[in-house]
Amino acid sequence: EADVEKAASLGDSGTERWDLEEVLRGSKAADYEAGIKSKRIGVIWENLTVSGIGGVKNIIKTFPDAFVSFFNVPETVMHIFGYGKKGREFDILKNFRGVAKPGEMVLVLGKPSSGCTTFLKVIANQRFGYTKVDGEVLYGPFDSKTFGQKYRGEAVYNQEDDVHHPTLTVGQTLGFALDTKTPGKRPGGMSKKDFKNKVINLLLKMFNIEHTLNTIVGNPFMRGVSGGERKRVSIAEMMVTSATVCAWDNTTRGLDASTALDYAKSLRIMTNIYKTTTFVSLYQASENIYGQFDKVMVIDEGRQVFFGPTGHARAYFEGLGFKEKPRQTTPDYLTGCTDPFEREYKAGCNSDNAPGTPESLEKAFRESIHFTSLSKEMADYRVDLEHEKEVYKEFEAATEQAKRKHTSRSSVYSIPFYLQVWALMQRQFLIKWQDKFSLTVSWITSIVIAIVLGTVWLNLPTTSNGAFTRGGLLFISLLFNTFQAFGELASTMLGRPIVNKHRAYTFHRASALWIAQIIVDLAFSAVQILVFSIIVYFMCGLVREPGAFFTFVLVVVSGYLAMTLFFRTIGCLCPDFDYAMKFAAVIITMFVLTSGYLIQYQGEQVWLRWIFYINALGLGFSVLMMNEFKRLTLTCSPNSLIPSGPGYSDLAHQVCTLPGGSPGSNQIPGSNYINLSFSYNPSDLWRNWGIIVVLIVAFLFLNATLGEALQYGAGGKTVTYYAKEDKERKRLNEALMKKREKRQLKEEDQSGSDLKITSKAVLTWESLCYDVPTPSGQLRLLKDIFGYVVPGQLTALMGASGAGKSTILDVLAARKNVGVISGDVLVDGIKPGTAFQRGTSYAEQLDVHESTQTVREALRFSADLRQPYDVRREEKYSYVEEVISLLEMEEIADAIIGDPESGLAVEQRKRVTIGVELAAKPELLLFLDEPTR
Repeated sequence: EADVEKAASLGDSGTERWDLEEVLRGSKAADYEAGIKSKRIGVIWENLTVSGIGGVKNIIKTFPDAFVSFFNVPETVMHIFGYGKKGREFDILKNFRGVAKPGEMVLVLGKPSSGCTTFLKVIANQRFGYTKVDGEVLYGPFDSKTFGQKYRGEAVYNQEDDVHHPTLTVGQTLGFALDTKTPGKRPGGMSKKDFKNKVINLLLKMFNIEHTLNTIVGNPFMRGVSGGERKRVSIAEMMVTSATVCAWDNTTRGLDASTALDYAKSLRIMTNIYKTTTFVSLYQASENIYGQFDKVMVIDEGRQVFFGPTGHARAYFEGLGFKEKPRQTTPDYLTGCTDPFEREYKAGCNSDNAPGTPESLEKAFRESIHFTSLSKEMADYRVDLEHEKEVYKEFEAATEQAKRKHTSRSSVYSIPFYLQVWALMQRQFLIKWQDKFSLTVSWITSIVIAIVLGTVWLNLPTTSNGAFTRGGLLFISLLFNTFQAFGELASTMLGRPIVNKHRAYTFHRASALWIAQIIVDLAFSAVQILVFSIIVYFMCGLVREPGAFFTFVLVVVSGYLAMTLFFRTIGCLCPDFDYAMKFAAVIITMFVLTSGYLIQYQGEQVWLRWIFYINALGLGFSVLMMNEFKRLTLTCSPNSLIPSGPGYSDLAHQVCTLPGGSPGSNQIPGSNYINLSFSYNPSDLWRNWGIIVVLIVAFLFLNATLGEALQYGAGGKTVTYYAKEDKERKRLNEALMKKREKRQLKEEDQSGSDLKITSKAVLTWESLCYDVPTPSGQLRLLKDIFGYVVPGQLTALMGASGAGKSTILDVLAARKNVGVISGDVLVDGIKPGTAFQRGTSYAEQLDVHESTQTVREALRFSADLRQPYDVRREEKYSYVEEVISLLEMEEIADAIIGDPESGLAVEQRKRVTIGVELAAKPELLLFLDEPTR
């Protein structure tokens, strides 16, 4: 069988075998010859206790509380700065202890929500989001604080979700990582470009994804690489960091069995050669994967119930009284021993005379021989620390060698600040340029609005009739372009997970990102605003002087930049969308009202006038008005002269009603008009533009400072919110909990279950082909596929990651709207009609939900709309309760789904996805795409 070490890929000749171990040993030897120091560091932790906020149900606000809190500014401010109401503090992990030496791999096992992720994050020195971390964690001789300050990028954590920029290709994603992590000292005097290409090719070969080099990464809404390939991109990206302590959280999620084993073997080889300290948590690990590890840790509800060699774990739990299950893999067996629904005791043992609770399992471990040997191993390791000082001097020297020229010795980053900005500018340009849909929509919107404005105010008259409308045109031109920046609020908040990940990997400072972004934004927006300005300016007949036109463009661009940075600052400051929208809505309304167009400066309350000097909209409008009217002399139209009428024809005895006119003259200097009407003095033009520039600099400084100081979302999933129980929900939840207790005690009678779906139809497919358009022509993803599905049978669809499993499910479920499908898909020998999709359910690989619904509401919504109309609502809702019970979602039935960063955990969201499809009660077929991922 071809492994990753033994011929993971073939060369062009088809005979050349590629050996990962041989390649890495060659790289290691080249490093040694070049004088590049090796780095290795172990980790020891003792009495490690991690606390967080939770333990109580946080009720989501509904009307009228949500409406009242919208105007409760003090509460909002207190929440932003971490004051106000909080949940109860509880221990997520309690009294953990252990040691992992350089070159060792530790497997972390436990049920979902048992504390595996928290342990991995804390061991990787990512402590943000936890209220308290007690106990001792040493990285070699360094405590966690010192290690974080000096060597933050040497301990890294790979999260379960794959977070990437969807419009970047795989090559560009890894290329950016290497731009920030290419070491200063390279083997054989290799150039930066050659080193970058070598590492990218190595990583792509290692994970067999060379074919994805120029494919975009994608996301749930943008077609890109497959889910398994995206997971491998995440793994490769973290490997670029060359960290010494690596924590991998469920990294085989989405990988097929063969690729998962290859990944585990790759980790084993890298750990052996580079002496890294590796921690991995897995929910589904085969026996072969388990055999790659040196030690295993088992966690049960935040308690360490075993830590020791992998070869001793199974016998230990069997010795505690748990039933032997030789046909079950060791990882499943160990995890099952901590699950009250799954564990079984030997004959003569039960929960009364054998450990059953997390506390009793922890107590049993502390009284075992494995705990004694662990204590001895930890004591020996501490002694070794005293004698290995040269190893840690070499570690410090190696981290220095990895830094490029001009990088501060105290910096945790590998490249200096200006190179971070340059790398980010290149990446930001690609992100914007390759997002063709957003770019096209933005340009079309801008041009259409420009044409509309140009036709509405076509050739404005230079008379008193065109005075106020000219101001209106200038105001809307500025307002439209500055409000184009409103999308930055959402993109700043949605981009937090990537910023936090790259900050943890020490790719770049957050401040470098904001500076790079605004420079690239300036390039894109300046061209777009120039085109907008040409259309509006010349169609409307504004003052046709080069100075006036380019001043107009300069001011609109300046206003756009100021508002872009303002929205990004709000995005950095606010913890979530709710607070950001409150803040933005109030401030924007204030800015528009005090901009000088709706309420002129002299008409405002004196105590409000100071806002003008921090309002880029008002300052920009004043500059545009001065720029236009100081060059303009208006002619008073006859209907604006008083007195007027028969016999009043002598101009010497008439005056214009437009502010700024003088008796006996029908000419009004524009500067007089804006002085009297708006209190604008043309001599203040460049002063006001200078204030806009100061605001741009101030907002950029705030943006950069807040980006560095605040790390919202870096702590991962925080608190789950619930809908307030009413009488009906309380009754349903009590019934669910009773049913759960019966199931736990093995007393449940399954004969009464309503989960019965009868189907008699047979689905067949013959000569099925699927072609999609690509830049290089048609690409055939499916070729002559045959098969059938019979009622009452569970059909497994097998294949390597990227083989086309999701594609064929999409085609069979009639979910494809791009490309050409040929061949036959038949239901009982007949082509399926419009009712086919209603009779099928499809749980997709990615979990996309309406974030504001509760779990029960999402399932009921599916049942209401997808079950037959003639089924009574009570029957539909009763079926929903059965689904909730089947998927063990009793405790989260009223939980708000939220988004991946601040809602249900990954495995809970997957259960909701399956539940939504089951609630539809499909009469024909149920498609499940990686339901255990």
